[in-house]
Amino acid sequence: MIESRFWKDDLVRYAKSFKPVANPPYYSEKRQVNFEKDVIISLFMVRKLGESLKLSSKTLKRNFTVYSSLCQKQVHNMNFWDISELYDLEIESKEQKNVLFISNQLIHGQAIYAYRDDTRNWAGIYTCSDFERNKKIYKIPMSTIIEILVIASEDYPTKINYEYCSKKQDYLVSTD
Repeated sequence: MIESRFWKDDLVRYAKSFKPVANPPYYSEKRQVNFEKDVIISLFMVRKLGESLKLSSKTLKRNFTVYSSLCQKQVHNMNFWDISELYDLEIESKEQKNVLFISNQLIHGQAIYAYRDDTRNWAGIYTCSDFERNKKIYKIPMSTIIEILVIASEDYPTKINYEYCSKKQDYLVSTD
């Protein structure tokens, strides 16, 4: 990746498209699928920008509030579609998770479920990675996703630090 500006311009477009509107369209399966795809793609872009050293370490490590619900039944390929049966969605715990963790839940998630609020706007996403699926599902508010995209779109690191780690036999990289 040579120039990140074009990627970051797309993040701005995604963030704007996710914002609530006065009269959102009525639900359709196609709208839900396209919304879920856009969320996954936009957060994949954030992760790719981070891995390409086009975002600061500060942005990638920044914590956001998400909500988790514990798994109450083993999750497998034949039942992952019914989260209300698998997780106790009535009881949520607030957790602080960083941008990389949130991105990974969506990128490696077997299940993703968009939900709407009383205004019919998309309010957020339920998701969990394959690694987390038998532990918890995470509810990520739309405001959090928008904030991540905006912060990433405005982040242009100016300094890179390389420090050799003999244990990993590789360089640890951080950006300002």
